[in-house]
Amino acid sequence: MTQLPPEQLSSLQRALLDIVRQYPGRFSRSGLAKMLAGAKSWQGRDCPEYGRFAGRGRKEITYQIDILLQQGFLTLDGRNRLIVAASLTRRSKIA
Repeated sequence: MTQLPPEQLSSLQRALLDIVRQYPGRFSRSGLAKMLAGAKSWQGRDCPEYGRFAGRGRKEITYQIDILLQQGFLTLDGRNRLIVAASLTRRSKIA
């Protein structure tokens, strides 16, 4: 699959990349989606981004994470946690 140019990413996708860049290896796919959607299981944890996309469904957020994985913007580490792909770590922030 051909990777989209970073400027063609949606605002949600850019936000997801920024969050994963800020917290590398902290979240699984579903964990990140649940936290951003404001799941009760994440209440009270030290996550400044908690509920940031409460208006969006967990499935929609997970779908966008999967697109970023398929496009090569994100990858999974050895514990199946999200990290920014090595090719992007050398670049500055996504536009």
